[in-house]
Amino acid sequence: MRRIIAGVLAVLLLIAVFFGMSVYGALRTPGNDGFRAKWADWLRNHHAVTFVNWMEHKYYAAQAPKAGGKPNGLNAVAKPSLLVHTNGQQVLPAPPMIPPIVAGLPGEGSWLPTGALVNGKPAMYVSQVRPDQIHTSVLTSIVWLDPNAYKLDIVPGGREPGGSWTHPPVVTPAERPKIVAAFNGGFRFKDAHGGFYAEGREAVPLQAGAASLVVMKDGRVTVGQWGRDVRLTPDTASVLQNLVLLVDNGHPVPGIDAGDTRVWGSTLGNKTLVWRSAVGVTANGALLYAAGPGLSASALADVMARAGALRAMTLDINPNWVTFNFFDHANPANPADVTGRKLVDGMQRSADRYLSNESRDFVTISAR
Repeated sequence: MRRIIAGVLAVLLLIAVFFGMSVYGALRTPGNDGFRAKWADWLRNHHAVTFVNWMEHKYYAAQAPKAGGKPNGLNAVAKPSLLVHTNGQQVLPAPPMIPPIVAGLPGEGSWLPTGALVNGKPAMYVSQVRPDQIHTSVLTSIVWLDPNAYKLDIVPGGREPGGSWTHPPVVTPAERPKIVAAFNGGFRFKDAHGGFYAEGREAVPLQAGAASLVVMKDGRVTVGQWGRDVRLTPDTASVLQNLVLLVDNGHPVPGIDAGDTRVWGSTLGNKTLVWRSAVGVTANGALLYAAGPGLSASALADVMARAGALRAMTLDINPNWVTFNFFDHANPANPADVTGRKLVDGMQRSADRYLSNESRDFVTISAR
């Protein structure tokens, strides 16, 4: 009996020591992430992936929206803001209305202009729809933008993808006068089943068949399957890969909710209803970004297809990582003085995220 008690006490002591080390390690982790995110990453990096995924699944399952219900109304969408200098032009027509799948919410599926005006005209719009016919109390927000009007760039984070870069993991003071918006990248590369390319080199090897966000040196952008739709060329500026395509040829890909970790990575299950995000491209080249709470992978794919995505890929998930921030320039005399504004108030991170050192890769949208 004494040996059993001693054994139990030894195990409890080891657990307590490991717990203390994890908290200490998370507190010492640099970056602007919240403690819970740092703690989860520390645990995942120290052989506790199964435990963290189990805990997160239980937590988000308890937080999942109930079936039925209806929002009180659409989330507020800020009117377009002024930007002092731009050489961009809107050449694509404004997007068509997204067909709602649940009736009765005025304005659902309509596009409202927002973001920075380009030569006095909007080139960015926001729409909101309910993602499925079951969880009718939640809304997904979709951003449409004309890549002819804006310049995009993929910025390496301080910890993801790792390595040393010329560009620091932040919107720099020199970029602030023309910054319009920024949004989150993909999974940690341990889970992404894809690579990362920037500044002429692969920080993480690019994978054939992976869903890829590709930015060209002129700032234009597309989304596709690596090796089929997109590949490395002398005109490629940066590539972010994450899992496999959500939408292909205008339709959600089969088997999204199958839960194959070889495809989707060792993360929260695809059926877990949680904050998720995606990026896609339309047939005429417009870029789409979608995000919202209470989403499964298949519901997110359906939203992107309804919004007109020809191809789309998932980006990061859970409230700490899903972020789309606009940046307003209220003072024409000082265009570097910017104020952040969230796409959705429920997004957990600060509206000034990306204006300080960021741990993970992200995408910037700037005036040309």
